Amino acid sequence: MSSELRVDKIVPVDGVPTGGGGGIIQVKSVTKTDTFGNQNETFTDITGLSVTITPKFSTSKILVMYAGCASQESTNRMGHVRLVRVVGGATSTDIFIGDAGESNQARASSTFGASQQYMANAFSGTFMDSPSTTNAVTYKLQVAAGDQGYEVKIGQTRDNSNEFSRARTPSSITVMEISA
Repeated sequence: MSSELRVDKIVPVDGVPTGGGGGIIQVKSVTKTDTFGNQNETFTDITGLSVTITPKFSTSKILVMYAGCASQESTNRMGHVRLVRVVGGATSTDIFIGDAGESNQARASSTFGASQQYMANAFSGTFMDSPSTTNAVTYKLQVAAGDQGYEVKIGQTRDNSNEFSRARTPSSITVMEISA
């Protein structure tokens, strides 16, 4: 005969070590292996690059990590990626973005550029979020072209020629619920 003990949290008699939590409660991740493009200066959801987690505790933190590669349609153009949190399928908030600067500047989580369209640049970010909810929370990435009409491609070099020097690359987003 065997016994099983299942608990949501164990706190030592002397309190949680180092004055805080830090234990991983759950992990969710998604990887995108196909490509996505946007030629507009408007941020657009990157299809297939969102992950949903339902925190067990409203006091939990959510550690968000993302990474990928992108390229631009033309020489000396830019692209931007933005991290967005959606709570309960309705309330959308841009998170981990820079402060407002000049009126036309993008507010982004990552930005990238290349001197040639056959070059791809890596982008990545890590952010500790405090959604303060036990409702489902979706984290997603959006992309915008830095210059209207000049397409940004996620997951491939923009010229897409049939050469070994060109590549297709994955993008991913991973979230971890961390005890407070």
